Amino acid sequence: MELNQEQLAEVQFMVQQLQIVLGTDNDARKGAEEHLKKIKEGEPDKYACYLTAVIIDATASLEIKALASVVLRRSIGSPLPSKENKTLWEVLSAQARDYLKDNLLKFNRTITTKDLIHKVSNLLVEVAGGMYEYENEIVW
Repeated sequence: MELNQEQLAEVQFMVQQLQIVLGTDNDARKGAEEHLKKIKEGEPDKYACYLTAVIIDATASLEIKALASVVLRRSIGSPLPSKENKTLWEVLSAQARDYLKDNLLKFNRTITTKDLIHKVSNLLVEVAGGMYEYENEIVW
């Protein structure tokens, strides 16, 4: 799945929100976290795929990639109240699930920083757990 120009702009918006979350202004951080939460609730495929795109983006900083990995890991198994308390993994489309699995596995082979290896590996464990719990889905 290649991202088009509009999607790339939305990925950059996610990067900006993550940069705000890393900042020291509590009000701005809370606002950015709330914005990310709205995207997760309203458009879970975009949320998961765009965070994955941030993680694999060669131009993103290590801090942003690490934060995106942690945010996505925490979200994968979390229930979404607006989706009948199904987890994020359960509500993702098959295409979005494949995008996460394929790109995160490929990216994991190229990481050279120990901290990021740990964060992405923990994310992959969470994805595998979601796959295991999701009915009729084969774990890699």
